[in-house]
Amino acid sequence: MTENQVKVRPALTDLKVGGEITFPIAKTKSVRAQASDLGLILDRKYQTETDREKRTITVTRLK
Repeated sequence: MTENQVKVRPALTDLKVGGEITFPIAKTKSVRAQASDLGLILDRKYQTETDREKRTITVTRLK
């Protein structure tokens, strides 16, 4: 499955502590919003990092 086909919310919900997932930078706004919402709803903590050269955003689950 290519990254463009991965749905943001289910991917973040399934992420285990310490796990990472990378999305295209075009999804930055959606990824950050979903990480924030899910963190609040599910009592989790996510960290996002953008790579401008690779044009990606990576989400790491911390809690």
